[in-house]
Amino acid sequence: MEDSFAKKTGTPFIVSEESKMLEAWVREITVQDMPVFGSTARNVLNLSKDADSSVMELAQIILQDSTMTARILKLANTIFYNPNTKPISTVSRAIVLLGLEAVCNICLTIKLIDTLVKSSSRERLIGEMGLSIHAAVQARNIAKQRGDKEPEEVFVAALLMRVGRMAFWCCEHEKVDRLDELLATPGADAQKAEAEILGFSLNDLTKALAKEWGLGDLLNEALNAPLEEGPRVRSVVIGNRLAEAAEKGWDSREIEQLTEEYAELLGQPVETATQLLHDAAKDAALIACSYGASTAAKVIPLPAEYQEQVEIQDGPQAREKGFPAADPMVQLDILREIKGLISNRPTFNALLEMVMEGIYRGIGMDRTLFALLSPDHKLLKAKYALGRDREMLMSRFRFGLSKTEPDIFLYAMAKKKPLRVEPGGQSELSRLVMPAITGLLGKGGFLIAPLVIGNKPIGIIYADRIPSGRKVDEDIFKSFEHFCAEANMGLEFIAKRGAGRAVGP
Repeated sequence: MEDSFAKKTGTPFIVSEESKMLEAWVREITVQDMPVFGSTARNVLNLSKDADSSVMELAQIILQDSTMTARILKLANTIFYNPNTKPISTVSRAIVLLGLEAVCNICLTIKLIDTLVKSSSRERLIGEMGLSIHAAVQARNIAKQRGDKEPEEVFVAALLMRVGRMAFWCCEHEKVDRLDELLATPGADAQKAEAEILGFSLNDLTKALAKEWGLGDLLNEALNAPLEEGPRVRSVVIGNRLAEAAEKGWDSREIEQLTEEYAELLGQPVETATQLLHDAAKDAALIACSYGASTAAKVIPLPAEYQEQVEIQDGPQAREKGFPAADPMVQLDILREIKGLISNRPTFNALLEMVMEGIYRGIGMDRTLFALLSPDHKLLKAKYALGRDREMLMSRFRFGLSKTEPDIFLYAMAKKKPLRVEPGGQSELSRLVMPAITGLLGKGGFLIAPLVIGNKPIGIIYADRIPSGRKVDEDIFKSFEHFCAEANMGLEFIAKRGAGRAVGP
């Protein structure tokens, strides 16, 4: 960029001191303070915009993180996202009902809040989080009232309008402490204080991070052209103005003016606009809890009529990364959801996603995998995996099959029934576990079951607890059998109705 500028103008490109300082802060935040969020933001936003992205692909990403899974399901069952209040028990179902882009945006919000909550308990950070969540809910509400087809994108853009401020206040740095102290002095001017301590404004930091992390066109438009009359940009900007004005009180002159502007925007009476804004503030406090930001929820200013009604509760807490435990209630919920799905002409993928999630989360397996049989029946290859070593299994679970050299997979498909294979020993099943299988998966017991359509096997479901060393007992096997039976029953239904087809090799 510098060279092209010099060639076109004949003038050396000079990088200002302000630009250098800003670039240094972007680098520090991206590399040291929030590296996971930056990479996650890019990946999630790319996935949401990719026309070839599938429910299965996003579900696999979410299910790798137990805290993310719990929060997605909690949010999917709130009135905010699910006004019909029909229970949602699986991540795959949440993606289908809410939409892939909406769930991608929820993931991005969860990751941002989780990163910030873990980084610091600084008062200014909590205040910025509360203001940002409130702004996002108000902006989403405005977008929905105006018939926007993608209100979740408006939500995320409004949430990230202050991402530079939030990122800055979660840093451990001497200049952060100095600016904090300076802003605490009576009559302090925030813009002057930022320029004095940092050499740039925190709004500039937001713009730089939005560009560095590729946080989307709508956010960039709202940051760089906030006076544009586009309805989506206007929703983002007004949402932020409303949240900032509410900090001064719901009876302030600023709120009064914005309410009148909002009423005019919607073509509604001021009383109706007032109620919508008040309801959105209440929703913001509740949804902040579901996102795991209960401390931020407590600083969102509530209108008088909701101050006694809204109870701030902690959302699902982050847990140590481990292995999912068996949960009979989750099993029942997912089995119920599978039965409901089968009665509604499901696709093969929709059924498979739900069964796999039930085995992984409900039965509590370390690894769960579906492998598809090639049309010539000579290759068994992974198509979908959950749990530990997922990426390795997707790339390396690939076994050639030969009737002259029978193995456990061929045996299971020939018997057309689930098998529980015990580790070691000299049983018939143990002898069919070839070295190539133990070399890839490790030594230990596992479960396999063939998927069958019209009495012909199309692949197998595999599940184990080898990485954790936990026992696979008879109860676990019975639950596995139950889920696989539902899968095969659903496949027969799909084949008869012609509603879907198996995933190709």
